Amino acid sequence: MWPFTKKPTLDPTFGDEEAQAFQAAVRSGDWRATRDLLAATGDTNRRSTYLGLLTAGNPSWIAEWIAAEPDSAPAQLVKGVTMTQWAWEARTARLAKDVSSEQFATFFRRLKLAEDALDAALARDPKEALAWSALITTSMGRQLGLEESRRRFEQAAAIERWHGPAHFTLLNQLHQKWSGVQDAALDFARETVAAMPPGSRLGAMIPIAHFERALRSGDDGYFKRPDVIADVHAAAEKSVLHPGFERGLGAQGSHGWFAIVALGAGNWAGAAWHFDAIGDTPAEYPWGYYGNAAKVYARRRAEAYSYAGR
Repeated sequence: MWPFTKKPTLDPTFGDEEAQAFQAAVRSGDWRATRDLLAATGDTNRRSTYLGLLTAGNPSWIAEWIAAEPDSAPAQLVKGVTMTQWAWEARTARLAKDVSSEQFATFFRRLKLAEDALDAALARDPKEALAWSALITTSMGRQLGLEESRRRFEQAAAIERWHGPAHFTLLNQLHQKWSGVQDAALDFARETVAAMPPGSRLGAMIPIAHFERALRSGDDGYFKRPDVIADVHAAAEKSVLHPGFERGLGAQGSHGWFAIVALGAGNWAGAAWHFDAIGDTPAEYPWGYYGNAAKVYARRRAEAYSYAGR
C-alpha cells in the first residue's frame, strides 16, 4: 500500500530543519537569527521559501533590524515582503466587487510602503533578484499594468536568467483572469520551458498554465486531450523527470502541479509517482483550490494509489 505512515500535513517548511529554524526566528522576532539564516544560503529556491515563511504585518523587530543595520538590503527585503502580505491581508481574497473602498485604500497604501522598502533593498544591493520578483507582485496589486510588470521581470532575469520566483509571479499575472489576454500565460510558459536548462523547476509552468486554462474552458475532458497530454509530458521530461531536476526544499510544489494534471488525465500511475516524490509534506497549491489542502491531498493520493493498484 502506501509508502508513508504519517498523515499529510501542510507544513510550509516541508520538514526542513533549517527552514524550521528560520520560521522560529521570525516568530520569536529574532532579527539576527533571521539575518544569519537568510545569509547562509545563496540558493534562490531556499531563500524564496524562507521569505514565504514571513508573517504579514509591520512587526517591531524588523524596524529594530533596520535601525541597527540601516545599510542592510536583506532587512529592507524582509520588510517589503511582510508589507506586501500585510497589504493583501487588508484586501482579502474576495472578488473586487466585495472589497470595500476602505479596504482598497489600505491595500494600496500598504503596497506603496512595500514598494518603498523593496526599492530600498535594491538601492543597497542592485543584484537582489528576489526584490525585483516581489516588485512584480506589487505592480500587479497596484495595477501598474503588464508592461511595468514585464519590465520588472526583465530586471530579475537580467540578474538571474532562470529566476524561478520571477517567472512564476509573472505567469500568474498573465493568466487570462488577470491579463485579459487568452493564452498569454500558456505562450509564456511554453517559451520558457523550450529555452530553460534541463532539470529546471520552471517546467511546472506548463501544468499551471493548463490548469488555469482548463478552469476557464469548462471542458471536463480538457486534461485528456492528446495535445495537452503531450505538452505536459514534454515539460515533465525536461523538468521533474529529468535526472538533473532541482530537488530540495520546495520541489514538492512542482510535483504537485504535474500530479493534479495527471489525475485529470486519468494517468493514475503517473500521479502516484508524483505523490511518492511529494511524500507527506505537500505544497499548499494546487490542493488548496479545492478546500483544506492537506485533506484534499490525502484524498487524491489515496485515489491515485487505489486506481494504480497500490
